[in-house]
Amino acid sequence: MFLLLLLIPTQLGKHFWFDWSLVLGIRVDYLSPVLYLIDLIWIGLFILNLKIPVLKFKHFLILGFVVINILMARDWQIGIYKWLRIGQLVWFVWYVVKNKKLVEGFLVKIIPIWIIIESLLAVGQISKGGSLNGIWWWLGERGFDFNTIGIAQMSIIGNGLVRAYGTFSHPNSLAGFLLVSLVLWWGYRSEIKNKVYWWVVVWLGGMGIILTGSRTIWVLTLMVLILFFRGLRNKWKVGLLILGLLFLAFKIIDYNYPIGNFLGGWDENGMVKRGQLNLAAIGMIRSSPLFGIGLGNFLVNLPEFQRNNQIFWLQPVHNIFLLVVSETGFLGLGILIYFLFEYLSKKKIRSEFILILGIIMMSGMVDHYWLTLPQNMWLLALIVGII
Repeated sequence: MFLLLLLIPTQLGKHFWFDWSLVLGIRVDYLSPVLYLIDLIWIGLFILNLKIPVLKFKHFLILGFVVINILMARDWQIGIYKWLRIGQLVWFVWYVVKNKKLVEGFLVKIIPIWIIIESLLAVGQISKGGSLNGIWWWLGERGFDFNTIGIAQMSIIGNGLVRAYGTFSHPNSLAGFLLVSLVLWWGYRSEIKNKVYWWVVVWLGGMGIILTGSRTIWVLTLMVLILFFRGLRNKWKVGLLILGLLFLAFKIIDYNYPIGNFLGGWDENGMVKRGQLNLAAIGMIRSSPLFGIGLGNFLVNLPEFQRNNQIFWLQPVHNIFLLVVSETGFLGLGILIYFLFEYLSKKKIRSEFILILGIIMMSGMVDHYWLTLPQNMWLLALIVGII
């Protein structure tokens, strides 16, 4: 279990490419079955804790829904693979619930490792202008530099910079992971005797978030800081922390930083492309409102719903709610809400977990990584389990 938790931010894996993993002849990693290093650890954990579950009538109804969703999919192979992934994460949630004290004991040691490694790697990538390679490849760092096609960039006083990826597929994914990890770390502050160490982790995590260039997570981070410090007598600490993080980040980048150039360098057509994906998702929902188009089949169906667009963007819809409804229908959304409500209503949820759920929902309104990228999906399952 310790190894599995430790490996959550990594993405070392072997892709298997089939004909149904292509869209318009293009390889799409969202559709490719992958055997990750963390999967090997999970298999061992699963075998050691294998139990035959007692199925109730409602579970058979859900299995029936899954079968229908797969049969309605354009590519049923993708549907089977994606539902197996959901089953894997559901089992992980169950295991975490059954071993909550053990898991939380591990997290106190593991969360700072996540934050320190990812944030320092972010610093290195920004300073170099690309991936560091070497041992970082074995943790899942993808090879890239400023000129790599499709790489996320930002601009400061007219100078183009890559955005920090860490070991993730996209800076936004890393930013969301770091912010949720920091809130978890904040929740365990009473268990950390060395307060200097605790604050070093907080500062590094904040700097890592800045270097990702994720504006949504920047805003959410500021909101979190205000909530955390609103009860302190010395409220100047909020401003000091923010100014200190900004100074460190921009000093490392080594540019003079005029606020007037703050928004340069991001994707100029980002809002247009996101809007078109939303419209495509709505079109898919209309075509199959009850059972959806099949789990994982959004990208397979996307060309049909973007025929007349001037810009074609081969990405999942950047809204987790539209993604769920388009792929599993309103029936799938209803099942999800029912089980989450049934599960959470029995819990006394600590304040930091309420905040984390809010962060996931708000960031999920403008991005998809909580439901599509492995590191964020494992973290989401972990959060649900320890609530």
